[in-house]
Amino acid sequence: MNKWLRRLLILLALLAPAYYLLVLHSPASGTEFPLDIAKVRALANSVPGAKASELRYEHILTLTFSEAMTMAGEPWRKYPMQINAYQLVFPDTTLMIDSAMNRATAQPAFLVALFDDAAYAHMNTALAKASQIVITHEHMDHIGGIAAHPQLAALLPALRLTDEQLANPAGMKPAVLPAGVMQNYKPIHYDGMLAIAPGVVLIKSPGHTPGSQMVYVQRADGRELLFLGDVSWRRLNIEQLRERPLFMTLIIGEDRDAVLGEFKALHQLMQTEPKLSLVPGHDGEAVKALTDAGLLLRGFKL
Repeated sequence: MNKWLRRLLILLALLAPAYYLLVLHSPASGTEFPLDIAKVRALANSVPGAKASELRYEHILTLTFSEAMTMAGEPWRKYPMQINAYQLVFPDTTLMIDSAMNRATAQPAFLVALFDDAAYAHMNTALAKASQIVITHEHMDHIGGIAAHPQLAALLPALRLTDEQLANPAGMKPAVLPAGVMQNYKPIHYDGMLAIAPGVVLIKSPGHTPGSQMVYVQRADGRELLFLGDVSWRRLNIEQLRERPLFMTLIIGEDRDAVLGEFKALHQLMQTEPKLSLVPGHDGEAVKALTDAGLLLRGFKL
């Protein structure tokens, strides 16, 4: 055998297991994650008042990833990572979920396929008018719009960051919450779950980041949605119980066992509560389906 061919075969033999582990493999195990939907619903109904009549969103930007980056074992073809901000419309107020990121934060770090400046401007206005603002976690594409807001100080009375989110500035980079503005800011603290408005419950779900949380929403018409943040980027991850590939979880620095446990709890919820709609962090197809079903409306109410 030619010595160069022999060396190539040896190299492939060494690389193949690494490629399998880093790109293709998704473990079956995971830390158990308690998700009692009956308790969530009871907590959602413990806050008196009218629930949100509309759930709206703005599609701020789209990043170019590959499917292989979103789920272990997927092909290396392009995948559009849609980044939205969401607005819950109550009779006399609004609540915001996530804030995307501005163009200056996005462009140096990612392949930006779309950036909608008008949608971003609408989001800035909606943030300023909201009575409450929550983020699903502290990564730049969810907190970046808050960090870059021109009237950040005026947002602070409505901003409900958690202890864990505020304590992870490294996880926000390159987005930065200005120290001077945030000096006297008091984050919220809760264990497990917290009701913050009629029909709205925060569910602590660390793993993707220390400050990750899901947001349960029961609408005025009784229909329910669960905003997953980046617990799962796509609905397919939950359906197939397959995590992001190991090389991505290493880059992100997430707790893979914790995320897989959350996947299992959500997968079970899909089976037992098929009318509960899941809203993954970056799944444009899932958002479109919910829009077509009338559960989400595109465009903020300003």
